[in-house]
Amino acid sequence: MKPAPPAAPVEPGPASAHREPVAVDVPSRLANVAIIIVTWNRKEMVSAVLDALSKQRYPLEQIDVTVVDNHSTDGTADLLIERWRPERVVDNPTDQAHRPGFSVHDRDATNAIGVRSLNIVRNAHNHGGCGGFNTGFAFVDQVLRKAPEDDRPEYVWLVDDDIDLPSDAARRLVEAAEADDAIGLVGSRTCDINDRTRTIETTVYVDRETGMMGDEPAQGHPLRAAHEQWAKEVGGPKGGEGYAGLREVDVVSACSLLARWSAVEKVGFWDWRYFIYCDDADWCLRFAREGYRVVLNLDAVVYHTPWHHKLTPARLYYAQRNAIWMMQKVLTGRELNRVTFRRLASLMRDSLRAMSNRRLFHAEIMRRTADDVCTQGTGKLDYASPAQEPVGEAFGDRGLVAKDKTVAVLINRPEAFAWSRGLQDTLRSSLPAGAGMPRWVEIVRNDMPDADRPVPGEPERVVYSHRRRSKLRRQFGLNADALVIFDQVADFPMLGRAWNVHIDTRDPAKAQFEWGGLRARAAFMARWFITGVRCVLYAARVKPYKPADRYG
Repeated sequence: MKPAPPAAPVEPGPASAHREPVAVDVPSRLANVAIIIVTWNRKEMVSAVLDALSKQRYPLEQIDVTVVDNHSTDGTADLLIERWRPERVVDNPTDQAHRPGFSVHDRDATNAIGVRSLNIVRNAHNHGGCGGFNTGFAFVDQVLRKAPEDDRPEYVWLVDDDIDLPSDAARRLVEAAEADDAIGLVGSRTCDINDRTRTIETTVYVDRETGMMGDEPAQGHPLRAAHEQWAKEVGGPKGGEGYAGLREVDVVSACSLLARWSAVEKVGFWDWRYFIYCDDADWCLRFAREGYRVVLNLDAVVYHTPWHHKLTPARLYYAQRNAIWMMQKVLTGRELNRVTFRRLASLMRDSLRAMSNRRLFHAEIMRRTADDVCTQGTGKLDYASPAQEPVGEAFGDRGLVAKDKTVAVLINRPEAFAWSRGLQDTLRSSLPAGAGMPRWVEIVRNDMPDADRPVPGEPERVVYSHRRRSKLRRQFGLNADALVIFDQVADFPMLGRAWNVHIDTRDPAKAQFEWGGLRARAAFMARWFITGVRCVLYAARVKPYKPADRYG
């Protein structure tokens, strides 16, 4: 095996604020690493990640790569097998990720990456990121760790399927971990994949009073003083400069996360209930609970899409449900009851607000989030939001493209004026012969530019303020057949019966339609009341979570 070059100096960061780092010598060789990548319908993206791994300045003969394909339908597994020639193809037919059943097929092949082994695991079901990584952990445990001792992985490196990696990523992560036996997890600094000079995520801490995660430690956190001093030196945890060394943190992201395998065996795998989101944060808190350091290596960079660009109401379901469960691992007694009640109450308030502002499916997802926390609704959300439909066809199918119809468009951001005009142009271009455009009314909040001074020839305007009375008064005479809402941002509670039209401005050619009649809202309120009672009882009785096995 190749000897390692001298290790880069490791900066202990703020660990000294509450614990002295344990310095050890870097061994004469670099460690064996098992890399796990989970993918679903991203065949070209995951292939690009494999290409980046082939260029790592690390002894490739000490790396085993396992790609877990979560039952993709775009031919991901076939492309990877053909292009990268894995030594093993593994079938996993289980419908429960924490109960794997591997069927290993050895192939007469030498992988095209240059690593010691490439393995493609084909899940028969989509187990989400959480279940996918649990599949990978089980494969490392049941197959790769059965190799001769010198070839067994000493670390497992979790890598997202939509990132790019500098060639020194593996070496920097391993050298940081090897510098201190007390380090259990090492994370990477994240830069925007579309603007690689911009840092978008570094330090992450958990506020135990609220259960929320953020870039800054809360008042009373043992790392707060050290963090504030560091942030002042570099210009903040995001968008600063001069990032280098290690920082002690609560959480590192699984988009690029190195874990010491001996610690994994003690801490366990990911919580099987989660599907996606908070699974990595939960793991970090469990490592810390077992006495391991969780550190961020600011020199180990990964390029990734900002996480908030991927958010949808359904994704927020997982993030908020799992965050509440996560706090049951670290809080006890009245503190746990108090934090749980606050988080559930916040969800229920947001759900009611969404319903009153004509975001019914968003409101239902938030209600389901609270309900599933209380009833242990695990895994994948089984509630489907309205389908995305081509804008022109969808308006036409509902009879809304006609002179006797009224379409209202909510304008509560300056950009919405242009979005409204674009929607008009789209509908106009799809008009059948002889058809006429509907009456077009823009409902404009009074803090928008020139809100009360419409330009001649532009759509009719109804101007409202933040006050509830203003919103109710502006209802009279509106009689809209559809209300258009951009990006789920709505603060106007239109009372009449009408279609709610939701348009994501990242894909403005499509829309989601939901019927906003009184019966639909009344049915929601009945479900909301039942869930509210359930939340109060659950928060009063909740106890710390004790997993039954290593999955959680």
